[in-house]
Amino acid sequence: MGRRQGQGRAVRRWLAAATLAVTGMVAVAAQAAPGMTIGAIVPRSWPNPADGEDIVAGMQLAIKTWPGNEVPRLVIHDSGCRAERADAAARELVAAKVDVVLGSWCVIGQAPRIVAEAGVPYISAHPERLQRPPAGVLQLGRIEVYQAEQVAARLRQETGLRVSARTACWMDFRPVVREPYDAVLCPVVGLDAGRWQQAEATFTAAHRRPFSWAVARGYAAMEAALAQMRRLRTAGRSNGPLPTVLGPVPAADAPAPADALQLVLAPQLPRLSARDAAAVQQLLQTKACCPPGAACTPRGPWAELPFEVRGTTAACPVRTPAAAP
Repeated sequence: MGRRQGQGRAVRRWLAAATLAVTGMVAVAAQAAPGMTIGAIVPRSWPNPADGEDIVAGMQLAIKTWPGNEVPRLVIHDSGCRAERADAAARELVAAKVDVVLGSWCVIGQAPRIVAEAGVPYISAHPERLQRPPAGVLQLGRIEVYQAEQVAARLRQETGLRVSARTACWMDFRPVVREPYDAVLCPVVGLDAGRWQQAEATFTAAHRRPFSWAVARGYAAMEAALAQMRRLRTAGRSNGPLPTVLGPVPAADAPAPADALQLVLAPQLPRLSARDAAAVQQLLQTKACCPPGAACTPRGPWAELPFEVRGTTAACPVRTPAAAP
């Protein structure tokens, strides 16, 4: 009898020890379980390595301040702003089985299609947006691909001005008019002032340098990616717009807002014919920006086009990265 009781106590001790061991292994496994893996295709080496590093810093800041239980792992590939390199990076990230891919800061290419066709969500940070994106592609851009060039072509024809819609401002958002052009058409990003100030304070405290537009673009794309992944994992319980430091992500079918582009003229315009000079004067009168708080009604021959003329009056300054709050 005593021996059976002793054996019973031994069995109970063994079961307790085994239970503790299993519990410990489960706890360790839970702590070691990998979180979400995020792939990013960034123009790190060209055209501006400093902006590329700022984009990465913005993404890292968004990850560190995201209120989630698991810290995602970030895998970065360099596109060099070349479509073929971005496409190759997209294939490598799909093969690596990442959970989501961020890209298209500089060039769109085929990366959105490559990633989406593999069933992986894709976040496009390009200022332009595909009119019919593949399912699973979320776009931060506010104007359709080729729409800016169409606007520039019409302005060239109707005003006689040499207008370009393909300068470096599509990457750095700094409108600069250089020869041989008389004007440039550049994208204007949205802005959430409250989120910007909060992210700016955190970034400058940690890095002791300015919260640039490039940092903000990386931060906004990562905000959208993390929010989208949370939404997908909770079966889409929330269908509202995803907020970012650069404003809410536009709806897939949203038209370009009236201020999606800014037309910036050179300080000195060329001698124009009487017809073209009159057209330019009408352009300045009808497409100047609408001051904050004013009720402006679009009018004139370019009323339906999503651009504003900026830089010609004190009330309509050029919108640049330095002008952020």
